[in-house]
Amino acid sequence: MSAKISAVIPFDDYAQSANTLFHFMNKSEYLNSILLSRAIVPRYCVEDIEYLNICVGDVRFKEIAVLQKCFCDIPLHKLADSFELCGVGEAYDSLTDGEKFRLMKNNSHPDFYGEFAVAFSKNWSENKNLQPIHYLNEKSQYMGGFINLCNSALNSENLNEDYAIDIISRLSYIKPLRGIMERHFKSDSSKDVTVKLYKNFHDEQEWRYVPNTTALSGIKLEQIIANPNMLNLREYVSGINSSLTTEKYRSLWLEYEYDDIRYIIVPDSHSRIDVINTIMKIPENKFDDPSHAIIQKYILVSKILVLDEIRKDW
Repeated sequence: MSAKISAVIPFDDYAQSANTLFHFMNKSEYLNSILLSRAIVPRYCVEDIEYLNICVGDVRFKEIAVLQKCFCDIPLHKLADSFELCGVGEAYDSLTDGEKFRLMKNNSHPDFYGEFAVAFSKNWSENKNLQPIHYLNEKSQYMGGFINLCNSALNSENLNEDYAIDIISRLSYIKPLRGIMERHFKSDSSKDVTVKLYKNFHDEQEWRYVPNTTALSGIKLEQIIANPNMLNLREYVSGINSSLTTEKYRSLWLEYEYDDIRYIIVPDSHSRIDVINTIMKIPENKFDDPSHAIIQKYILVSKILVLDEIRKDW
């Protein structure tokens, strides 16, 4: 009788993509706050859904705000890679040919989302309920069916609550394959310009954290804020976002242990010193074993990578 053969496969082993997810941000204080609070705070982000052509009666939904935190599935050696993009709109047209060329040739993930980042394993991410984004091909039969389902449901007089929750949940995890994204760009005269670029969103390989409905119902918040008659959705959610960092909303936060961190990314050596100082200020009771907090802090420091060095050496 032959022996039974079993294969042991690492739980977080991804053969053709990274085993790590990165969350980028554009300010050092955001990274410092994540390290000191041992949590990542979700915020309402405004998403363009005009491409879905969802309507209630004659009113069309152009944008919604989703309570989320985004991560990218990009191998470490590709984080600083530049790619070409085409600009659109008046701000882009006003640039000189040299500025357009520089903008077209120099685009990387940190250029759009910031040069500070914290990274976690996909194993951790899966256990924390993160979900890969579903990218929609606007020419596909699937997308047409999804739009019809949304419009039928939203215009129904007797919409089942479970169906409504399911549709809202799906809207929280979708994005078009391609679209327009803004990027802050410094012109040759050192003037800050906000330029629109046509981008393939699928290249970001986004995973998204959205707080579950149970946690949200306890503090009377929604996964999605959608009101087609609202004049300034961005301004409205900005007021809510400013309060989400308070302890009242901790049940929504994406908490972690310091051992869960794989990498901490900063733009330059000066920023590295700043983050080291932050790590050394973390209270000892934040660590699993307070008696060995100093060792755990040193381990955290060892996980810092400098983006300037990655660009030169990887």
